Amino acid sequence: MIFLFIAFFVTILLGVPVAFCLGLAALAFLLFSGQESLLIIPTLMFSGIDSFPLMAIPFFIMAGDLAERSGILPNLVKLAKALVGHWRAGLAHVSIVTEMFLSGVTGTAVGDAAAIGSIFIPSMKREGYDARFAAVLTASASIMGPLIPPSVGMLIYSFVQGGTVSVAALFLAGIVPGVLVGIGLMVISYILAKRRNYPVSGEKFSLLNVIRSFRGAMLGIVAMLIILGGILTGVFTPTEAGAAATAYVLIVGTIVTRKLSLPAVMDSIFTTAVTSSAILLLMATAKVCAWILTSGQIPQKAGILLMSLSSSPFFFITLVVLFLNFLGFFIEAIAIMIMFVPVFAPIAASYGIEAHHFGLVFVMAIQIALLTPPVALSLFVTCRIAGIKPDEAFKEIVPFWSFLTLLTLAVAYWPDLTMWLPRLLGYVR
Repeated sequence: MIFLFIAFFVTILLGVPVAFCLGLAALAFLLFSGQESLLIIPTLMFSGIDSFPLMAIPFFIMAGDLAERSGILPNLVKLAKALVGHWRAGLAHVSIVTEMFLSGVTGTAVGDAAAIGSIFIPSMKREGYDARFAAVLTASASIMGPLIPPSVGMLIYSFVQGGTVSVAALFLAGIVPGVLVGIGLMVISYILAKRRNYPVSGEKFSLLNVIRSFRGAMLGIVAMLIILGGILTGVFTPTEAGAAATAYVLIVGTIVTRKLSLPAVMDSIFTTAVTSSAILLLMATAKVCAWILTSGQIPQKAGILLMSLSSSPFFFITLVVLFLNFLGFFIEAIAIMIMFVPVFAPIAASYGIEAHHFGLVFVMAIQIALLTPPVALSLFVTCRIAGIKPDEAFKEIVPFWSFLTLLTLAVAYWPDLTMWLPRLLGYVR
């Protein structure tokens, strides 16, 4: 088993893409162990992505991309501006609330960071905000994408875990922490804005303006209702909900807003294909590593070791959150999930931790990797938009990273904070 980890970390340090690191690590193990034929690699890779639920991933990605191209996003921006634009650092608050709305359509983080960043970061810079603050805030807000339903991360977690956890229950569990992330980021933004004397908008709150903006934003809100409402009522599976949302946004963009042309749709299909293929290739190679770990009884051995140290679920879940946080400095979030969910999920069950609660904590913990260098996918995107180098923004990360880590631990220690909603609707006992 040592060959697996050595090969993986050596290739990571050499800068090899994570999907290939996982594949090469699995190949190294099989070559040195000689336990199985190499023919098992393509078999496992295919089985790792041969799943109907995984088809939801390209549908959600395409729905989010088409929503941006069809003009739905600007109307959500207007609603967010009407709600919170009058506060100090109003533009920062507007970007956070807009991301909260957009998260209800896309389910991804990096795409949201690019979409929101391209709109708000240049505007914030023009109004006198520090470019580092704008970049880090937007990257931090993108973490709401995988928490507020629909969530591609939760779909992947359910699949990797073995399909025994309800996607709908995970979606419901993610609503409260997603909103708490938004509120916490707004508090941090307000405090920093007051210290740094960021501008105050001259606009005043108007209920009439909110109502007018809400009408304009209804096209985007309906997309959210189609996804979440369809899944929760049992009308759609997650995959069918993604397909329905894509069809809805496509119709709105071509008939209602008339901003979607054939070249734009084709470009969206290409973008979706590239993004989805990267995720699915990662899942395919990680499936081989997961099989090696499982066949070597690593989860059972790790569980026995941890139980010998402490039988407290608080000890275990704290260890998991800190370990995942540490891994996030070096490995992309989806790779962490695919590699370690098969290891930690059975151990969590032995500690008596409810499966959906553990899934939520796991997804929250790995999203912090979007901020932490050297991986920091969302941060790299927003820094590029802000016109600064990522290392210039690293100091600005500290308050946001600290808040997100503490919130994850709070959710881990207090299950009722988030699980009351899926319990209320009968998805969790």
